[in-house]
Amino acid sequence: MERNIIDIKDTDQDIYRIFTLNRFKELVSTNRLVLVYPSKWDDPFENFFLNSNAVNSNNELISLKSIANSWYGQCWTFNSESDALWRIYSPNKDGIRVKTNINKIFSHLWDNSNDLSRLIYFIGKVTYKKRSEIEEYMKHITFTEIAMGGQNINFAKLLCVKRPEFSHENEVRILINDVDNKIGKNGCYSVVFDYINVIEEVCVDPRVTEDEFEDIKNELIIQGCTVPIIQSDLYKIELTPIPL
Repeated sequence: MERNIIDIKDTDQDIYRIFTLNRFKELVSTNRLVLVYPSKWDDPFENFFLNSNAVNSNNELISLKSIANSWYGQCWTFNSESDALWRIYSPNKDGIRVKTNINKIFSHLWDNSNDLSRLIYFIGKVTYKKRSEIEEYMKHITFTEIAMGGQNINFAKLLCVKRPEFSHENEVRILINDVDNKIGKNGCYSVVFDYINVIEEVCVDPRVTEDEFEDIKNELIIQGCTVPIIQSDLYKIELTPIPL
């Protein structure tokens, strides 16, 4: 399992993800975590390697789309919170930020009973490279070099590359390769997720009122969520009276 942890030395590091309220309620009710095609993410440079074509010795173009469509991912962050993250991932002020750590979530997803787990499950810290660096890399790499050994680790590493314009996200990614192309459906891949034993804290958007927070908290408790539920205090301020 350790070999499939990419560029992360401390696996006890906390990581976070902001879900919309509806998506988090789905997770609570189904106990399933849903990953998606990287092509569903906004940046056109996502999965830049497999979104390209290969060229054989006869200069014929070979599509890598079938391989690209076997990969699924989900984005988390090392940042506990920031104004930018709340506004980007909770535009309707209905965000639910969850907290866990690298080892807890990855060991939960890893299937020790499956001999193919080494080809399926990955988690990696995103590195940020300039567009010119990515383009230069593409000029000198071959498909054979990336696929060498059939271990999938090199494909996973390339899925952990973004441009510096996104570095504020301080991102870590969960990646799954559907090796048999049988489980993924409509660009989504669903895995069993015992969130109660993985998620340590649920945090509600800082911009909702106290009454709205209580309503959301009660709604989640009624649905069965037993994880501690708090509200972010990012925008809360207590002003000390100023003496005259």
